[in-house]
Amino acid sequence: MIDRIDLWVFIAGTAADALLLARVLQLRLPRTYLYITLACIIGLFFDAVQLWFGIRSEETQRIFLYSRFLYAFLYPLAAWDVIEEMKGPVLQLRRVLAGRLVTGLLLTAAFGFILSLFLTSDNDQPFMSTALALVLWAGASSSTLGFLWSMQRGVKAQQLVRPHNTFVWMTFYQLILLGEVVSCLGGALATLANATVETLVEIVINLFVLGVTIWCIASLKRVSTDVQTELSTGAS
Repeated sequence: MIDRIDLWVFIAGTAADALLLARVLQLRLPRTYLYITLACIIGLFFDAVQLWFGIRSEETQRIFLYSRFLYAFLYPLAAWDVIEEMKGPVLQLRRVLAGRLVTGLLLTAAFGFILSLFLTSDNDQPFMSTALALVLWAGASSSTLGFLWSMQRGVKAQQLVRPHNTFVWMTFYQLILLGEVVSCLGGALATLANATVETLVEIVINLFVLGVTIWCIASLKRVSTDVQTELSTGAS
């Protein structure tokens, strides 16, 4: 019974990801939010592949594991995109914070590689990949969450007005990344318990992500033509 609930929650999450991508395309946001759109596409792709193989299959477990290496780069890129409708002093703040984010990611990667070397033997290459992926997953999620939190504090400190979609994306990714950190830690702890507890933890986290995604879909608005023209002129 609990496995069936887990499956239906996963299907609902996949449908929500598809609706989010459709909403982004329908509002013509890819021109402004390129990396966020890419994150939506890749997220839906991985959801569909995992459903194709079965969410409990060995193939899905491997896909999920190796996708963490990709998300270690994708989450920071999406976080970089959240203030694309803003301009002025906040862009300088973003560059400063991005430098710290990259440094944190490099340190996380180095720590994960060293840790995986200590925890594995020469004949245990899969475990080394798993350890490195988990460290990168947790490190990238935490670093990117810190980047967005610092960005939000900087915007408030400078008393800058956030466009509607900037607020939506910033809130969305902060909550999603918080869910990623909890998922990483919760998944590690749940493996020490029985399979039922592990599945329950997964259901709760997936329901949380589902609710956040539905809120984001309902909250996004079209970027005005004037703003898009201004952003395109600034980019060129």
